[in-house]
Amino acid sequence: MKNIKILLLFGASIYTLFSSCDDYLEKAPGVDVTEDTIFSSKVQADTYITGTYRYGIHSILPRNETTYTGTQYGIMATATDEAESGVTWPIEQKWNIGDITIDNISEQDFRFDIRFEAIRRTNILMERIDEVPDIDAEYAGQVKGEARFIRALNYFEMLKRYGGMPIIEKKFELSDDLLQNRNTFQEVVDFIVSDCNAAIASLPDAYTSDLRGRATKGAALILKAKTLLYAASPLFNTADPYLDMDDPSENNLICYGNYDLNRWELAADAAKAVIDWAPSGGISLITSEGADKNYRYIFEKNDNSEIILACKAFGSTGIWGWPWTSLMPKGFYSVTWWMGYSMTFNFLKKYEKQDGTSQTWDFAGGSDLIEKYNELDRRFNQSVAVAGSYWNVDIPMVNSQVDGSFYSGCTGGQWITKFIPQSLTNSQNYAMANDIIFRLGEAYLDYAEALNEAEGPVSNAYDAVNIIRQRSGQPDLPAGLDQDQFREKVRNERAIELFDEDHRFWDVRRWLIAEQDGIMQGAFYGLKAYSNPSPPDFRYEIYQFETRSFEKKLYLFPFRRDEALKGYLTQNPGW
Repeated sequence: MKNIKILLLFGASIYTLFSSCDDYLEKAPGVDVTEDTIFSSKVQADTYITGTYRYGIHSILPRNETTYTGTQYGIMATATDEAESGVTWPIEQKWNIGDITIDNISEQDFRFDIRFEAIRRTNILMERIDEVPDIDAEYAGQVKGEARFIRALNYFEMLKRYGGMPIIEKKFELSDDLLQNRNTFQEVVDFIVSDCNAAIASLPDAYTSDLRGRATKGAALILKAKTLLYAASPLFNTADPYLDMDDPSENNLICYGNYDLNRWELAADAAKAVIDWAPSGGISLITSEGADKNYRYIFEKNDNSEIILACKAFGSTGIWGWPWTSLMPKGFYSVTWWMGYSMTFNFLKKYEKQDGTSQTWDFAGGSDLIEKYNELDRRFNQSVAVAGSYWNVDIPMVNSQVDGSFYSGCTGGQWITKFIPQSLTNSQNYAMANDIIFRLGEAYLDYAEALNEAEGPVSNAYDAVNIIRQRSGQPDLPAGLDQDQFREKVRNERAIELFDEDHRFWDVRRWLIAEQDGIMQGAFYGLKAYSNPSPPDFRYEIYQFETRSFEKKLYLFPFRRDEALKGYLTQNPGW
């Protein structure tokens, strides 16, 4: 059978929905807060809406918090060619040694249960928001749009991990049949798109500054575009899945079951709709800070014009708190957990020089490391701190060379500093992270990729990539590329522009390239810097630090053992 027993929160009781207070509500002593109470006034309903966002919007940054956002300690970049952790124990490291099982997969997806709680809450909102006496029809319609967006977002996050999932469109009652079939991949895609379309029709273009973090029309547009892009990709847009299900007649749970070129056209149209909408929402690419600062500004300046949606569940935190304590390079500040992440040499090689040509790296090493670094695409130095570089007033020189004070744990050779404000110091030790879910730059790259697959490297596809390159000082892509050459260029551009933003782990899967040598499998290399006799330059050497492992069955997540053993759930192939 291909059923899953939905228990609302897979472990939470189904016997009452509001017989006691949830974390998002306060109640007076001796007064139970019921569902009727929640929808008795706008004030109460708004509290419930806020709680629904808390459950429904994930974080892309390391957090020590699994109750709502479901994230813990590490970053997914360390499970790809992007990065290596400064310490060995984060759970994401298990991907690198092939230690992913049906018994520990829940460590990689703490949000599995939380998503169903979010979906339950969105269904309740849609069913009951019209009953609130002091809410007008326009606001009720907006809330339904927000609920549909949050529901669609959580289904998208499940789709990319598991394939087809049970579609839950109503609040369950005790009298309902709680055994729900896994819907097909296509049915879930269509469901997400339908929710997005409804949200697009009812959501505002923007909110006042005190309501940032709520879903806008643009958030629904880009979620639709991203869903269609993933659906059109080789992992799913195929007659032959990466592995057959135990019963091949159920392959439609993990792919369409046929290839259709028009799916790329739909994805391109949806991404273009985001770009066309952007001015209405006050959204634009960051271009005003200069080529040397535009990129860093996106991740350091909260609520900047490029951000379409960010997770706002967390406020300003101290340098010793999350996510800073995890992101901060090991040894920079004694009050952190001394973790940090470094860019692998495998990924470093993807950066072009500023003239658009490939950088030359000698595996035997060389004496011109800083010269080579400084020749790279400006986004490189806005994403990492390298040996000998200035970080901030507390750390005027990053001594990450061999035997330097910041060398320990810098396995890849370049400490990743993306998202960390340079203004976060001993004297100004609080900052709010820019926890970006969607930004406009992604839409341009979505558009370029989908348009190339649908029509080839037409001028609009070139333009979409080049506008991203130009704002960081990179020259336009060379003219005359064929479709295959353009595909490789746009994939590389996506890797660079969206580095460490929780994209690559999923991109290499939907492209079916995770098993290629040096991506999630095979030899992984780091760079060691050594002080030259005559500073400030450094010599370097390349070394192998790890051999990683990837099996085909890892293209989709397995369902955890306790769910699979219930007998209502068809397991994904290979498990």
